[in-house]
Amino acid sequence: MLNPLMTPLMIEQYAKRLVDRLKTSTLRGIVLTGSFARGEGGPFSDLDVWCFYNDKKIKPSSIPELTGVTLDLREVNLKDFMNDADGTREYVAPCFEQLNVFGETPFVLPSRQKIKEGVMKLLVSTEQRLKRTLPPVNQYEILNDVMYLLRIERYLLTSQYPLTLSELYSIQFEENNRLLVEYYSSYLYRDRTVSEEEIRSVMDVFLNKRL
Repeated sequence: MLNPLMTPLMIEQYAKRLVDRLKTSTLRGIVLTGSFARGEGGPFSDLDVWCFYNDKKIKPSSIPELTGVTLDLREVNLKDFMNDADGTREYVAPCFEQLNVFGETPFVLPSRQKIKEGVMKLLVSTEQRLKRTLPPVNQYEILNDVMYLLRIERYLLTSQYPLTLSELYSIQFEENNRLLVEYYSSYLYRDRTVSEEEIRSVMDVFLNKRL
């Protein structure tokens, strides 16, 4: 769970500690991505960290901890990264949602066609996850994916990628889409409880228009 006293300054200070611990002769860059990079980390948010190495990946014996926040650390060989990068969310979102804290960032946008293919994969994956009965569907992860889909739809239409939730909400002309942003915000900041039935109802509309 997110420490309620967490601030951007604390994230910045932690990033510097992380660089000091991880820095080696082969390290080429460290990038924070995701909700903390967007400035909207919430109770369910991990701190997403990408470490890029020129050659061997050297994992330290211990990683600095950030009270109340789970660290999702990815150690990537630059050559492997360039070979694997495609149009999926994992490689596209960080092109917009990143905070470079050390060295180089290799995130480069793929072609629009590749992004569209990645969007379709994510839509199909979302539909499949919603159809599962066991294990329980992670509603936060579903909504988090939908926020990316709404953002990337805007990018494909206008070449603009809205980072903040308020900006994302303001450009939604469909009530159903606005509800999805509201539900995600409720999960993110725990303003109120959103039932699974409510989420499934608006998700059905969202997916039916796209699949």
